[in-house]
Amino acid sequence: MRYSQIRPIRYAEFCAGIGGFRMGIATSKYRSVCVYKNEIDDKCEKTYFDNFGELFDSKDIFSVDSHTLPKFDVLCSGFPCQPFSIAGSRQGFLDNRGKIIFKLLEIISVCCPPIVFLENVPNLARHERGDTLSKIIKELERMEYSVFTKIIDSSEFGLPQSRPRLYIVAFRNNEFPNVNFSFPSGNSVRKTVRDILNHGDNSIPISKKWHEYIDLYTNKKNIDALSFAPPKTRIKLERKAVDCNLDDCILQIRSSGIRAYSLDGQFPTFAVSNSGGGAMIPVLTKERRHINLTEMKRLMGFGDDFVFTINRTDSIKQLANAVCPPVIHELFDDITKVLLGTSEFNELPVKSYAV
Repeated sequence: MRYSQIRPIRYAEFCAGIGGFRMGIATSKYRSVCVYKNEIDDKCEKTYFDNFGELFDSKDIFSVDSHTLPKFDVLCSGFPCQPFSIAGSRQGFLDNRGKIIFKLLEIISVCCPPIVFLENVPNLARHERGDTLSKIIKELERMEYSVFTKIIDSSEFGLPQSRPRLYIVAFRNNEFPNVNFSFPSGNSVRKTVRDILNHGDNSIPISKKWHEYIDLYTNKKNIDALSFAPPKTRIKLERKAVDCNLDDCILQIRSSGIRAYSLDGQFPTFAVSNSGGGAMIPVLTKERRHINLTEMKRLMGFGDDFVFTINRTDSIKQLANAVCPPVIHELFDDITKVLLGTSEFNELPVKSYAV
């Protein structure tokens, strides 16, 4: 592979997790380099190192001295979503994790990156009747950024998972006057759960109870024949997707009950319970097993060769908390088109391969 000698696009990752931003950016058309990465989770650092060969530059974001950070063109962060998620406590800025956005804004005010690239749950746009997002946008605008927001669903980018997320992209006005940014519209590829099944991998077998639950929900056994008394939320399916064949579908436990999803559609947002990775791992009724780690990686848009050397429960949690690299890839390509219009980058070429 050959590249121009013009410098690469420099980006910094905060709340990096296992490197979902990095994975997406690495597959972009343009040459880039990660000059700084921050994440407090030691187990995430192990996974990050196993895949990228680098440790985090810092752990506790609140201890970062903004004045000592290297120069970068793009600040990336999938900052904690729990304070804003409809499934969480929704304490917003009262939650210590919710205060991380203020630290990010401080870093932005000191480092003045040309571009800011953030991701969070869609409920951030609705939190406190929109006031939370409004405060973030107004602060970026006060620092003279033009701000663009959009909720984007991963299923529109070739993933078999409907995972809507709010993306915030901001451009510094003095470098991008009158910027006109458009979010990518996705593609025509619509993958289904069936497309990513890894048949024959029974590495996460189901329990005896799950076998009985499957018999109950597929009408092979009535409730009186169960060897245990199920809780009220599991006496019957809470919800069944349209055109769902219960003998060949996917089941998942939610706090409100068990739902059945068709293998010929997209899986809803992949998540696991805080108590562990086992309770909410989806189950395939036909093969009578939990979906395996390879299938989870495919749901999230990580390659089969992405490595996990930590325990399975933590691996699943890390995937469930990650950003989807294919969406980041498309967004970064469109962000880069704006960046390449500046005088410093207007000659930066697309990656080319030696013949």
